[in-house]
Amino acid sequence: MKGECKDTEAVMRVKHRQAILSSMIKRKELLLFEYFPEREVFILYDGQFQMLQKIEHFMEYLQREDKIHPEDKWKMAGFCNGEVRNSIEIRYVEGEGLISRKNLNSVYLPKSLNEESVLLGSIRDVTIERRREEQLQEEAQRDPLTKLYNKRAGTKLIEKYLRTKDPYSACGLMIIDVDYFKDVNDNYGHLFGDVVLKDLAKLLLMVCDKKDVVMRAGGDEFVILFKDIPNKALVRKAMQLVHSIRNQTFQEKEYSMTCSIGVCYLPENVSGYTYEQILKNADWALYRAKENGRDQYVFCDSLQRFQSVEEKKEKIEEHRRGKRPISGYRGSLVATAFETFEKAGDFDSAVNSLLEIVGKSFNLDRITVFRTDIKVNMSEKMYQWTADNVPQALEQKINYKKEDFLKLFYSYDENGTTVLQEDEMKSLGYSEHGIQTLLHGDAKTAVHTAIYYEGKYAGSVSYMVCKEKRSWKKEERQILGEITKIIAAHLGKLFLMNSMSNGMFTNPEFDDLTGLISFTRFKEEVERVLANDSISSYVMVYTDFENFKYFNQKWGYQMGDRLLREFSNYIIGTMQQEEQIYFTRIVSDQFLLFMPYKKRSDTAEAVDRLNQTFVEQQERIFPDTRIRIRTGIYFIEEANGNTSIAIDAANYARKQVSKVTGISVKVYGKEMEEKQRVENEIINGFDLAMRNREFKIYLQPRVSLFDYSIIGAEAVVRWQRPDGTVMIPDAFIPLYERNGRIIDLDFFVFEEVVKFLAENKKKGRKLIPISVNASILHARDCDTVEHYLEILNRYGINPALLEIELTETATVSYYDNVKRLFERFQKVNMQTALDDFGSGYSLLNTVIDIPVNTVKIDKVFMDNCKTSERGMYFLHQIVAVVKGLGYRVVCEGVENLEQVDVLRTAGCEEAQGFWFAHPMPVEEFEQIMYQKMPYQKV
Repeated sequence: MKGECKDTEAVMRVKHRQAILSSMIKRKELLLFEYFPEREVFILYDGQFQMLQKIEHFMEYLQREDKIHPEDKWKMAGFCNGEVRNSIEIRYVEGEGLISRKNLNSVYLPKSLNEESVLLGSIRDVTIERRREEQLQEEAQRDPLTKLYNKRAGTKLIEKYLRTKDPYSACGLMIIDVDYFKDVNDNYGHLFGDVVLKDLAKLLLMVCDKKDVVMRAGGDEFVILFKDIPNKALVRKAMQLVHSIRNQTFQEKEYSMTCSIGVCYLPENVSGYTYEQILKNADWALYRAKENGRDQYVFCDSLQRFQSVEEKKEKIEEHRRGKRPISGYRGSLVATAFETFEKAGDFDSAVNSLLEIVGKSFNLDRITVFRTDIKVNMSEKMYQWTADNVPQALEQKINYKKEDFLKLFYSYDENGTTVLQEDEMKSLGYSEHGIQTLLHGDAKTAVHTAIYYEGKYAGSVSYMVCKEKRSWKKEERQILGEITKIIAAHLGKLFLMNSMSNGMFTNPEFDDLTGLISFTRFKEEVERVLANDSISSYVMVYTDFENFKYFNQKWGYQMGDRLLREFSNYIIGTMQQEEQIYFTRIVSDQFLLFMPYKKRSDTAEAVDRLNQTFVEQQERIFPDTRIRIRTGIYFIEEANGNTSIAIDAANYARKQVSKVTGISVKVYGKEMEEKQRVENEIINGFDLAMRNREFKIYLQPRVSLFDYSIIGAEAVVRWQRPDGTVMIPDAFIPLYERNGRIIDLDFFVFEEVVKFLAENKKKGRKLIPISVNASILHARDCDTVEHYLEILNRYGINPALLEIELTETATVSYYDNVKRLFERFQKVNMQTALDDFGSGYSLLNTVIDIPVNTVKIDKVFMDNCKTSERGMYFLHQIVAVVKGLGYRVVCEGVENLEQVDVLRTAGCEEAQGFWFAHPMPVEEFEQIMYQKMPYQKV
């Protein structure tokens, strides 16, 4: 009877299993299966209950099977063992790497008296459904017009990237805005406006990589996140976008599209910035691009631009008041940490006191505060506390492996802490070197906490136990994380207050015009390279555009800015490698490039070719414009070279590039070094020479061409050195023009001339007018004329006896300033003169409107005219016209009798030059002047 019951139960169980499987078939499941966990047997059926496959030792088979996606094998094993109930979805690897998706549903029948437990289930292919769902989800993330990510989806993707960004990676955010897009819609209609936006979207996708995020933020505004991109590559992308958009054509309409682009770059080892903050930075740059004329890109120069002025002031006041950061934990130890910093006299003593308190409170053996530079994979000890009988550790800088740092970085929890146990480090994948570094001094366990400053990983604090392994409670880790944040906050306060005292609250990190790194960062990076590399040879290249202001005057500042962007992009495009090459714009049109080199002899030629090629390209764009580049090169060959010396030397070489030759490059060498040494002696010796009255006044007679009588003189200066040598003005005047000391020298010469006139006035002698040269720098000072007049009044000399000379070159360059200066001189009855007239700039247009009394014709102009009849006619007419305008005419540089005859024939009445007399000391001039006889050639 019992046997019959058992058979009946078995039959009923089979029918139950069949009913379950039948119900699955009705729900259109395609395949059925049974799995017997005790025997690990898996049986697969078709819809007609025909067995397709029987697999024994299924768990072993599952590990060998390569068609189930590796990441889903654990899910399948848990499903079969009952750890995952009801249903799962797994990925199945088909041929050619295609992925299909299978949905598994199951019903579990537990073990009975005579029957083993069994898992009954169905397998249904849901690939098409999932693809449809993914397509719908993708469509929901896309802008319907451009098919780019919409604002919501793009923002989420960017925020996710920023949260998980590798500290060794950098990224850039761009905002692109179509210039005058409202006019496009108004003039051509909204349908064409949509065409413009769709074409722009296609262009953006072509410029970007697949990993980048491109979204339409709204209207005609687009946002791109460039992932894992170096600064120089981002500059290239920005310039590529400007060019591509500018060259975009539309067959339907005669419309030329341009865009304004704002760029914010987030360098490596910078985190903690939100998408909203970076977007505000890029938006600041976009506004600057529009403000500067549109059709250009502008880089955000500082990551702190998102802060308003009010927020920055509040931040300063917080640090001044020592405001405590917000914290969710207020334990006594954390409170003690605040009090320690508030009461301590300086940062060092506060840190050392705090480390001792924490070490004793937690019964630690060692606490080490590290400073870390991930660019060179190096850490160094800043502070260290040790318990009694525990030795100090890590006396030298530590080089670590990038892989070890990334493991540590990604292991930090929400409190910025991670626990390191000696016996677990190897299994976690740390190298032996990494273990020895992180658990230095034979530590068994450590709580490692991160220090951040302005979003950068700046270092860490390691709280260590050396005697035994220790478990750490969550509360303990939270306290140590809070203490580290307090240390980091006060370290930031120290940096901030130092910056404030130096007037540098926010140093620019990038050049907003070109996107290159700032000059400050350039110097920091170069100094780091030179300090850590004593093997390679490097070169410093200093470049500018000659007379760039004339380009701006002719083409406008917007075109000038475009030329500078083109140059920076051109140089970046020629770089064959990224590492240890740094490029910056110092100011205006001046650029610095630092890079390694292999052959010294090839470098100068290569740079010259680059310069010439760029000039040829740009002169095709800007016809009838002479563009000239000057470059100085300095080879840094000594170990630990000095960055400032290298920059100064390259700059000095740049200034030596001749305007005459076609060579655009000069290399700083021994001869140039000696020349610079002499010039530095001249520059630095000015004050001593003034005190010792080493500058002497020489006078050169101005002579009447009718009777050779002396009718005036020109004062020039000589430098009589202590060793007896006499230095002519060409050796020192240009140097003092550059550093501004020419102002002091001009006033000295003027006063010496006035004193000479006053002394002869006392002697009752006839006074003659004397001309004195003046620098164009005087035109910048509104008090210049008053200073000259004060000297004249002090000695009682008539202002009409003094004539102030400025060269024609200076007058043309600073026309308005010179005109105002000469007008002020003439108002006080002082005479004015235009020197070097006809030397190559302009002729009559210079003198028509400038208030001058005397025009001094240049020797070169005279020599050129006397070579032909037409030239002589021209000279005669120029002299006649100048005299006809009411000016006196003086011809300079007369060296022979032939020139005297030429000038007389041309109608010139006054002259000076070596044929009459060289400039002479005052004493000699007095002897000649007051002999009461016509002047004879000396």
